[in-house]
Amino acid sequence: MLSFLISSNMNLKPKFWNSDKIVSISAILISLTTMAIYLYQTHLMKKQQNAAVMPYIRVMYSFDHDRFEVLVLNEGLGPAFIDEVNTYYMGKKYEHQDLPDFFQNEYTKIDSTLSLNYSNISEDMLFTAGKTLWVVSTKNSEEKAQKLYDLFLNNKIEMEITFSSIYGEKWKVRGVSKRPEKISD
Repeated sequence: MLSFLISSNMNLKPKFWNSDKIVSISAILISLTTMAIYLYQTHLMKKQQNAAVMPYIRVMYSFDHDRFEVLVLNEGLGPAFIDEVNTYYMGKKYEHQDLPDFFQNEYTKIDSTLSLNYSNISEDMLFTAGKTLWVVSTKNSEEKAQKLYDLFLNNKIEMEITFSSIYGEKWKVRGVSKRPEKISD
């Protein structure tokens, strides 16, 4: 009888799923899940940090019967670093010229009667959050205001601004009341 017990015990194979393996595999799965959660939380924190300092530059205009103004606003939460400013007139690009430079250098060749008040927005400029800059304006002249209004209303003239956040994300806005478009990295 003893030989029978010994021989039957020798034929038994050890079980694959014993308690040690179950505990080990469970620990590995818990560790992998924890790592995935940490990676996702890090991704969310990075998105939140970027959104907390995101600039949002817009070009707007204001028109009244004797007054016309072009404004650049940073409606975002963070500062904008101005990388490049261009002006388009009748589809032609005038590189590295904001509206005041364009009106002083180029448009006076077309129409020398248009005198304007202006403030430049230049490359390498820091444009803080909540800032508004009156780029071009004319007051107390219905003729000048109407002339500028016609230029902007028909998209004959557009300003393009390329800007970046403190994290280096880049955007471009072109035209009046347009939304900035993110430039791929």
